[in-house]
Amino acid sequence: MKKRKSSLTALLLMFLAAGGGSLADTRIPIEITKIYDGDTVEAKIDKNKPFKIRLIDIDCYETSKIHRAYKQAYCNHKSIDDVIAAGLDSKKYLQNLYDNNKSNGTYLEFKGIDIYGRALGILYFDTLNVNENLKNSGGCLNYK
Repeated sequence: MKKRKSSLTALLLMFLAAGGGSLADTRIPIEITKIYDGDTVEAKIDKNKPFKIRLIDIDCYETSKIHRAYKQAYCNHKSIDDVIAAGLDSKKYLQNLYDNNKSNGTYLEFKGIDIYGRALGILYFDTLNVNENLKNSGGCLNYK
């Protein structure tokens, strides 16, 4: 994990150093290669290796019966099946949003790297703030 975290950091720093952005303007053009769920995607910059991105300030329900899904069910007074269904709905919502907007450009406003080596940030489809859109329409909650 340490190697993945350092290679992601190096990739993002190279992008910034090459004039692709500044610390004040951290919107990086990306290509989404996979959508894991409503708040985690995989993307790449140019032809580099894909990396995971965790969308900040939102929390979507899980899409499989993992420990965290059971915790979400308990904390939100839902059945595990309702949690999984809501998670799959959020994933489908994000996929549809991406499919309908990807031709306008996809950008990451980079905010940091988490303890798991994932990039943290705000996803944009052109000027649409995807994180806010998911909170307002995609079934995701505010991250606590």
